Amino acid sequence: MSLRSLSVVSIAALSLVLTACPPINPKPDGNDVEFDAGNPPPRDACSGGCAGNQVCNTATRTCVDACGGCDGGTCVKVMEGVFQCRTAAVTCSGNLCEPGQVACLGGACACLSSLSGALDTCQAAGKWCSGASCANPRSLQQCKQGDLNSPCPPMFTCQPVFSADLAVCTKTCMDNNECQRGEFCSGVGCLPSGLFSDQECNQTKSAPDGGFERDDAGAPLRLTVTVGNTCLLKDGDGNPTEAEGKGTGNCTYAVFQFWADGVYPFETCRPPGVAAEGQACRDDFGAGTTATQCATGLQCTKTRGGDDGVCLRMCNAQPPALGFPPQPECGAAEACVNTLRYTDPNSNAVLGVCMKKCNVFDATKNTCANVGTTPSSCVPTEASGELVVSNNGDGICIPQRAQIAAVGATCTETDAFRGAACASAQLCTSLDADTAASCTAVCDLDCNPADGGTGPTRCATEPSARCATGTTCRRVTSTTGARVGFCL
Repeated sequence: MSLRSLSVVSIAALSLVLTACPPINPKPDGNDVEFDAGNPPPRDACSGGCAGNQVCNTATRTCVDACGGCDGGTCVKVMEGVFQCRTAAVTCSGNLCEPGQVACLGGACACLSSLSGALDTCQAAGKWCSGASCANPRSLQQCKQGDLNSPCPPMFTCQPVFSADLAVCTKTCMDNNECQRGEFCSGVGCLPSGLFSDQECNQTKSAPDGGFERDDAGAPLRLTVTVGNTCLLKDGDGNPTEAEGKGTGNCTYAVFQFWADGVYPFETCRPPGVAAEGQACRDDFGAGTTATQCATGLQCTKTRGGDDGVCLRMCNAQPPALGFPPQPECGAAEACVNTLRYTDPNSNAVLGVCMKKCNVFDATKNTCANVGTTPSSCVPTEASGELVVSNNGDGICIPQRAQIAAVGATCTETDAFRGAACASAQLCTSLDADTAASCTAVCDLDCNPADGGTGPTRCATEPSARCATGTTCRRVTSTTGARVGFCL
């Protein structure tokens, strides 16, 4: 299979970059071809891509130090909305920390990562923060050429795909058969098909009277589509290899990560596997692993820990702009969950997955059915990823991790989008950086007034209204009108 030249890409000119803090549309003219109904509505916050010790400056739309700068220390989140400067950790609970582990979280050494690059504290060692520890770079992550202390995975090499200063780990290859499905072999190793010319995600255009639209030569016309859609699989010359239709491939992301330049997701068309909606999957596109690759129209959502997850239907999680409803969309009882917490500055498309809506305070909506064979929990968090705790108890049914903890017990994952680590109406959280996260029940602040009253009549039958004996419903957010508190 022959390949056309690799698309010319420069870090400064990547038009498909998705950032956490979206820029304002610079073209307010109502005739702009991209926003023909005028500017999209302004957004009051970033969509979650800032580091754990950053906040979004909504005026400049940039991620900034939440402490305003620390003199000789590191800014650490100590509770929801509260940050403090802490001296860079050397030991935690008497244990010597590794290079890159600069914080004590839950009494243990921890590194600090960032979706925006730059602030990954493992960078100096040529590594990436993975969980609490520094790990060697993985596929498509930036690496240091010739660094034997932080090598790429076996069968991968550190290649100057973009430049010598922006080398990434790629799999070595002699031909396309040695690459993963949806990748092509290039002079710098296996790369996602979306990086090559004529490999954009396409569908054939349906004709109003049936069939498909064609050009003067009788060839079917193709329409470029965004992430979340199905797409036509192609050969190395950009020619579709399957019959006219929407295609069996999945238009998804291939993600490059750079220490100082951030996260760069590229749209690429991946061949489907055979795992159905709700079935187990892995983030592995090897030729022999199709059983754990998601089928057409599905995305592997890594909720089980590591690279393991569950196949869920793809959707467009970009907030709607005036006159531009995001497509594809989920059902009326579902939410399109922005599990990656991306925002497209072009107000075009963000890859999301469909999950059932729920509400921890509604007796008819506070329980969640299994997703396939995987149990799920009603987690009171926003599908957009902007708020970790919803204000009114609305939430989403998130597939549970392989193991969940009991209320009050230590839990393994505080980011619910990576899998529910607790049962319904609970969050895996810690309000103190020195205390390990635990499963914490939520409560309705309206049903626990400070004057000791009983609250509205609905509190008598509302689930999760009050806390168990021995705990008290406490406010965890200063947002006006917020009802959700924590049982502490």
